[in-house]
Amino acid sequence: MQWRIGWQVAIAVIVGLGFGLLLQINYRTTEAPQSTVAERLQPAVSTVSESTASGTIYVPVYSALFLGVPNRAHTVNLAATVSIRNVSAVSPITLEWVRYYDSLGKHVRDYLDRPSALPSMGSVEFIVQQSDTTGGPGANFLIRWHAAATVDEPLAEAVMLGQSGNAGISFSSRGRTLRMPAEH
Repeated sequence: MQWRIGWQVAIAVIVGLGFGLLLQINYRTTEAPQSTVAERLQPAVSTVSESTASGTIYVPVYSALFLGVPNRAHTVNLAATVSIRNVSAVSPITLEWVRYYDSLGKHVRDYLDRPSALPSMGSVEFIVQQSDTTGGPGANFLIRWHAAATVDEPLAEAVMLGQSGNAGISFSSRGRTLRMPAEH
């Protein structure tokens, strides 16, 4: 018995296999990293008592936005990346803690397990996934840092990305140093 397959069936099988491989590549269920801490930060060697510079930075983060005034219930979820950059060309800084708060000011999570050193001219990112709606439209980060040398304060920024229909949404917000350092 001899099998004969027409060229139309062969092309359909090849296209089907190709489409299946494409779907498998695009829909992997691996979880994206929550930060670049493991790659870029080292355990801290300086202590707060040795510090000559320190501060707390407040960074507004929008994990959701209301669309349209008449329909406040309709929101779009956003992914957010908070980047902390050590602008010193010679001295590391220590990140004591990085904390995420929701719209009501409730502590949601810590992004660092222990104080960690950010090398000179280094940066580290902390990610709020688009599917994470715990923060809401008024979410924010508090970042406590110190340095053993006199340095410029680190730069902290958030970049938010999302999509509503065919419209892409992207914007950024810059952190600001608090006059009274947060200790909580």
